[in-house]
Amino acid sequence: MNYALIGFGGLGKVHFKNMKGLVEAHPDVKLVAICDVTESTFTTNVATNLGEDNSSLDLSAFNLYTDYKEMLDKEDLDFVVAAVPTYLHDVIAIDVMNRGINMFSEKPMAISLEKGKAMLEASEKNNVKLMIGQCLRFWPEYKALKEIIDSGKYGKVIRANFARLSPTPIWGWENWYMDGAKSGGAALDLHVHDVDFVNYAFGKPKAVTSVATNFVCEHDSIITSYEYDDKVVIANGDWTYNGSYPFTPSFTVRFEKATVEMKNGKFVAFTDDGEEELEAPGVDAYLAEMIEFVSCIKEDRISSINPPSDTVVTLEIALAEKKSADLGEKVVL
Repeated sequence: MNYALIGFGGLGKVHFKNMKGLVEAHPDVKLVAICDVTESTFTTNVATNLGEDNSSLDLSAFNLYTDYKEMLDKEDLDFVVAAVPTYLHDVIAIDVMNRGINMFSEKPMAISLEKGKAMLEASEKNNVKLMIGQCLRFWPEYKALKEIIDSGKYGKVIRANFARLSPTPIWGWENWYMDGAKSGGAALDLHVHDVDFVNYAFGKPKAVTSVATNFVCEHDSIITSYEYDDKVVIANGDWTYNGSYPFTPSFTVRFEKATVEMKNGKFVAFTDDGEEELEAPGVDAYLAEMIEFVSCIKEDRISSINPPSDTVVTLEIALAEKKSADLGEKVVL
């Protein structure tokens, strides 16, 4: 199974460096080509909110392109992995899938709900697999939290708080993150991780009520209350922090019998009897999602963990949050 990478910035390089683990899980998989519109990315490093990796890369074994259409024309590919700016997600994904090639595209699904639905329709029409990189569904601590919720180990959820704080992403190609029409701001880019996990863990909320700031760009921070009949759920995404501020994801979930928290590198449950350190086994989430995606291709199935139809709902919720923030009122879903 031959595959290619489109987009070789920070996240593209993350997928490249997970190639070894993917091949160990699926020995018949081979990366054959890499494409980026900026040729210098093949020899330079790009920062992300996870930090900057200064290790050198040997790309001599791969065909390198600066035009993805040329790459698709010349290479015989079974699937493509794309890590490109959000406003290009639907354009590239639909082009790839219309050629009968399976598609893994980074989050968020698309810049609009219409474009996200068009991606899903292209997958179904061409009978190819589509997965969006909503990696929290594979992240060890979040995966463990989902299992705790589903098992009822600590009873029902009473309240859940999620947060994702980041320095401003000024490292993007042509500063695209700071253009709300291209990125959707922190609400659609950063915060969408927690939106997706809320959707995954609790289902689609009845309504959302959001407030946002527009300090460095449109919707650069957002706080949302999700309406459920039996619990309070709040999520906060913010990328207005200064450059030296560390990327900080966290959650605190109050169950009937315990409070489960991931914060400052600790994953623990607080009960009346004391503090219990929790286990979160699993491989790197970016690798785990790729292993699942390739398995779906081989087994001709839609992922039960991360189906693209779920991601359409996540996109709908996130866009409703942006609307709520702009209108200053609740938006019913």
